[in-house]
Amino acid sequence: MTDKERIIITSVWNDMGLRMRLEDDPYSLTQDELMALKSNDQLNSKLTGLLKDAFVQKAVLPARNHWHKL
Repeated sequence: MTDKERIIITSVWNDMGLRMRLEDDPYSLTQDELMALKSNDQLNSKLTGLLKDAFVQKAVLPARNHWHKL
């Protein structure tokens, strides 16, 4: 496992652990932990938007190319 893979796995598991703690005992989280959750939510939101854009482009480009050939 590379260092990059280890960092990704650690961040995912840490996020899951923090989310479980947030549900069970939200007042036990520090400000830094809450900010980490907020940052991860913002990143996930941006990634979701990028994926939607990629799917739209993937669907639109073949259709546009098809109509240009006609």
